[in-house]
Amino acid sequence: MLIGSDSMKTRKSSAHGSTAKFVLPRVVYEIEPGFVVGARLDARSRQLRRLAVRELPPHTVEPFAHRANVENADDLRVALRGVAQVVGDGNTSRGLLIPDGAVRVAVLDFETLPENRKEAEALIRWRMRENLPSQPDEARISYQVLRKEPRHVELLVVAIRTSVLADYEQILEPMNGGLSLVLPATLALLPLIPAGSGAGELLLHICGGWMTTVVLHENRVKMWRCSDGRVISPGELARSAAVEVARVSESARDHLQVETDKVWIIQRPMVTAGLEEEMSRTLSKDVVRLTPLSLTAGALAESERPVFENFGGTLAGLISNLS
Repeated sequence: MLIGSDSMKTRKSSAHGSTAKFVLPRVVYEIEPGFVVGARLDARSRQLRRLAVRELPPHTVEPFAHRANVENADDLRVALRGVAQVVGDGNTSRGLLIPDGAVRVAVLDFETLPENRKEAEALIRWRMRENLPSQPDEARISYQVLRKEPRHVELLVVAIRTSVLADYEQILEPMNGGLSLVLPATLALLPLIPAGSGAGELLLHICGGWMTTVVLHENRVKMWRCSDGRVISPGELARSAAVEVARVSESARDHLQVETDKVWIIQRPMVTAGLEEEMSRTLSKDVVRLTPLSLTAGALAESERPVFENFGGTLAGLISNLS
């Protein structure tokens, strides 16, 4: 599952019309503003075997869709080598999770989609042009069929500027093995959300100063919004997050006729206590903290459990996609 293919799978229950099989990489790295996570995953036992995190100095990674993201390559390489020494890399399949701010995500509807892959990708690229910060031919495109019916095809599309992706790939190049998976971090979280009754739900992911909101309906992604919240002070986070959720909920109601009755929230690392309670009071909605599934951490050493609780949500989501 590499950005640029049509095999992106993000939530088992939402992959209508998709025949691609999800293959879990043995080693996964996640690069975010402020930290790097590395993990060794075991598909057979559906567990994390090793997990490590390293902090990054400020401004080492600045995730934007229109320009280079890596401001300090040396510090990033040192952090990656540090987690690789713990989890073990070697000549194995590797995955990479990147900041949401580096990509553009959209849900697109088509009457039909060409059977020819190149023709389909050209059409999708053309439809994505208004969402892209550069010329469409400068983007790598990946997509998943969410729903396919007579005269209606619904796609989840991820686009990243080729030069932005190359910025991350060059940092990982000295390590052995190629990348079998590249995803924005929030997509890896979606399998953690239990399949609902068909009502509208909303996921809020707060990470590295960015806030990503995803509207789900009938277990399918319907809307995606990523905003830069790095200027928000810790004391203002709950209020600002509630404002963001209210804005997206209103847009989903007005444009999609989807009511988001439940809000899932995950903050990585988890530094704001009582965030969901305060947002619930402000929004008058059911706000629930999304936590990584503890079963996936059963093989971890005791010293690695706090890392899992603060950073392991995306990795637990990738493993949960196997079930």
